[in-house]
Amino acid sequence: MADERVTLLVPSCDRYADLWPPFFALLRRHWPDCPFRIVVGSNHVPCVETGVESLCIGDDLDWSRGVRAMVERLNTPVVLVVLEDFLLRHRVDSAEVLGRVDDFFRLDAAYLRMRPFPPPDVRLARFPAVGESEPGAPYRASMQAALWRREDLLALLRDGENPWEFEVYGARRSDAFARGFYSAQTDVLDYYAAVTAGKWIPYGVALCREHGVAVDLAARPMMSADEAMRRNVSRVTNEAFGLVPWKARERILRWFRATGLRKPPGRVTNMPPEQQ
Repeated sequence: MADERVTLLVPSCDRYADLWPPFFALLRRHWPDCPFRIVVGSNHVPCVETGVESLCIGDDLDWSRGVRAMVERLNTPVVLVVLEDFLLRHRVDSAEVLGRVDDFFRLDAAYLRMRPFPPPDVRLARFPAVGESEPGAPYRASMQAALWRREDLLALLRDGENPWEFEVYGARRSDAFARGFYSAQTDVLDYYAAVTAGKWIPYGVALCREHGVAVDLAARPMMSADEAMRRNVSRVTNEAFGLVPWKARERILRWFRATGLRKPPGRVTNMPPEQQ
């Protein structure tokens, strides 16, 4: 019997329909006893995967309006948001997932990330598997797979934003929320974000092939070797900087801005996420 507190929402669009078969092939393999109702949101193309409900919302106006239209049509108090390119790599322990759902309700949380990327800032004595993300923390509200209080997600969304803008500006809007933002201390869902800039990352294709899952490279190309190399160099650099505690990073950036060596950032329009 499905847990009626939570809906697993895959907020997608028609342009990413080619990712649904590999996503669900790996979900069925690694999470066959998923205890939640599963809904795929799209524009006009329905998802016909077995055991999945299709939610078509109409024309693609922008990312945030699309997500809002999907979430508004759900009737559970909590939504587990999982993007369509988050390919599961290992078996999911449903008991552990439900344990984090219980923690979510006991904490009266707004948000609980299902993997520590980034890790939480504060340990909680009564909740050893969960930590809190402090106000001001980068990616305090991110598009990593996470439990969301439905009403808080709707309140955080702003029309016209893309996912990367939401992760930057939505994180700062979250600082004013009454409910807390949390993260699991370990990977409750172990997945790989297999697509970036509209292309398959080579490891994502290899992951699918390892499990005998077909990938339609005619519908979506794979990165070239040069593109993958540039991405990997950027990722290593970002991860190295990420080892510095975020408060120290903010002090370093403030110093650079004060000395004129780094200009204050303008509005983000195309910030690629580092999600794996």
